[in-house]
Amino acid sequence: MPPVHPLPRFIKPMLATSGTAFDDDKFLFEIKWDGMRMLAFLEPAGHRLVNRHGIDATARYPEFDFLAELDPGAILDGEMVVLRGGKPDFALLQSRDKTRSPLKIRTLSQAEPATYIAFDLLYENYVPLLDQPLLERRQRLECLVQRWGHPRLVFSHGILGKGRALFAAACRQDLEGIVAKRISSHYRPGRRGNDWIKIKPSRR
Repeated sequence: MPPVHPLPRFIKPMLATSGTAFDDDKFLFEIKWDGMRMLAFLEPAGHRLVNRHGIDATARYPEFDFLAELDPGAILDGEMVVLRGGKPDFALLQSRDKTRSPLKIRTLSQAEPATYIAFDLLYENYVPLLDQPLLERRQRLECLVQRWGHPRLVFSHGILGKGRALFAAACRQDLEGIVAKRISSHYRPGRRGNDWIKIKPSRR
């Protein structure tokens, strides 16, 4: 029987403004992964992977067919990456995303599998969580990811308060930077503000 309140077809991802590294106990700091923003919709009929522009990319990533077997009613926000040596390789991801041949898609999904790094939970059990504080949404998300326990689905861990130290570590590892998120913030689709702040090395 279909749910009384089905999931929305699309939600515009919340956006971040640019800033510089800082420390603040009111903020959570995460690595900024060099990948492609992607929403994962878990529905009774299967799953959908939709990029930030609303384009359905499900068929390009068959390694995520396992999502169709998970509890429906959830929407995850995260980053699709292809890792090489433990670091995101954006060129490999672009190659994956531009491929349209079903045979090549299947081959690349095995040779260069993507990883979905989830950092936010927008719906759970068909209930919207957008007005819940960031920490509440992330705690629910971490529990789901741990329960599902699939290597292609990873929770994006963060640290409270110590943004400068994490930024320095990201620079040493030649990563794209970090994102600061106010722990009390609500999820505001399509909006850019000071609740989410992206911090990149100046060389980028």
